[in-house]
Amino acid sequence: MPRLSFYYPLLTLLLSLPSQAAQLELADNLTLLASSQGKPSAFSRVLDLPAGETKLLVRFDSPSDPNSTNESPGRITSAPLLVTIKAPAQGTLRLVTPALATAPAIRQFAVQPTLLLTNMDGSAQPLTQQVLPRNQDTLRTDYQALLASYQAPAPSNLTPPTVTRQQPSATPPRVATEEPAVQAPAMSVEQADAELRRLYLAADEARRKAFIRWALDL
Repeated sequence: MPRLSFYYPLLTLLLSLPSQAAQLELADNLTLLASSQGKPSAFSRVLDLPAGETKLLVRFDSPSDPNSTNESPGRITSAPLLVTIKAPAQGTLRLVTPALATAPAIRQFAVQPTLLLTNMDGSAQPLTQQVLPRNQDTLRTDYQALLASYQAPAPSNLTPPTVTRQQPSATPPRVATEEPAVQAPAMSVEQADAELRRLYLAADEARRKAFIRWALDL
């Protein structure tokens, strides 16, 4: 087994290297809806995160009264939250809510949720979060598609076209006016007869016949 003996030290070295991924743990009152790392399990409480930015959709989901002994006190949920995390190469992060010990506190938090990101020693870590509109959260919502719509790059700012304004001329523009029709001078009866005779004599035979039919109203 010379080949196996050759690769065995390399495999041992690779297995001994630390894992290049962080882990994110969710509090019990948070539900993971979608992840930019792929569709999560419906019951995911721990998520492996590569180093760098990860976007998540989560929802606050809690019994309406944490102090009630009733097994079905009802539940209070928030709209989906878009959370952006920059994970380190290694380590464990926790996504949690502030302490909510009363029913009014839970109801208020569901309306205006603000999550906290900490490491294992409780130190706060940076994150960004945005509460999405309620109308985007229905029984038929595809949360992976919804998350993808918020990952799409924003359209680049378009430079508005340059509009050249024409400066008014010092000389007022000429306004086209309609030339008055030039009327021919009025002819006397003698002049009209002479003109008709001239036109008749200058016409060919076909035109003369047409003129005679016109004159006789034939």
